[in-house]
Amino acid sequence: MRKLEGIYPAVVTPFDREGQFSAAAMRRIVQHQLAAGVHGCYVCGGTGEGMLLTVDERKAALETVLDEVAGQAGVIAHIGAFQTADTLTLARHASEAGVDAIAAIPPAYFFKPDTLGLVRYYTALDEASSVPILVYNIPQRTGVNMTQELFDQLLELPNVVGMKESSGNIFSLSLFFTGGKRPVIFEGEDTVLLPGLMMGACGGIGATYNLWPQLFVKLWDAFRAKDMDAASQTQLRINELINAFLGHGDFFTGVKQVMAWMDLECGIGRTPNRPLTDDETASLRASMEEAGFFGDL
Repeated sequence: MRKLEGIYPAVVTPFDREGQFSAAAMRRIVQHQLAAGVHGCYVCGGTGEGMLLTVDERKAALETVLDEVAGQAGVIAHIGAFQTADTLTLARHASEAGVDAIAAIPPAYFFKPDTLGLVRYYTALDEASSVPILVYNIPQRTGVNMTQELFDQLLELPNVVGMKESSGNIFSLSLFFTGGKRPVIFEGEDTVLLPGLMMGACGGIGATYNLWPQLFVKLWDAFRAKDMDAASQTQLRINELINAFLGHGDFFTGVKQVMAWMDLECGIGRTPNRPLTDDETASLRASMEEAGFFGDL
């Protein structure tokens, strides 16, 4: 089993002009990431609009990534869905398809499960999976915040090995390492990857890894080499670019627009994500140019 660590872009799901999943575009995206030296791909998460895809589309996206990666890097499939039955179906499919791990948000949004409900949900997922499972903590999206006590309880399940921690709260992340175990935790907030690594994270999974994967790989390599000056300077450069990127309309479509400028055309976000307006596109381009994105990163 591949060790779960390193830089994992939360790859976008590309669509063609008719709004259908484009396997050809996905292959180009994966090759771009592999050329940058990433350690794996995270498929059908929030950035990949997984919960806006049908079950069949999610299966096709994952199978395409696995085929294109061809064992050169790891693959983690996000299989969380609005309906638990879909989550379990996707978990079985991902396990059989050959992923290194699966991840799942809690079944929240409108219905807010209590602790017992969350334990039962992840227990059912554990029984459906034959590969390692990452709990996915992103309370700003789900309204459910993982506690240290609940996480420790979930780690008792045979397949649960850790978490994708996307709260951005480094203090909270640090507490997940205090329960007497050494869980696998990926830092899921791009702007604090280095602090997350310093607290014990095994790597990172992020949206803007699609746009400057070489910088995240550079940060990882510097951290592993204990060159903290280079690592911190790289994190500062990443944050400068992220700051330039934010604030120009829909986030997910913005990622796809920048990728189109990188000759990685992948369509627009699926509704309720929306296309950028002409003014937003122009301001995004100007901001990225000012930040030096189109030069030598």
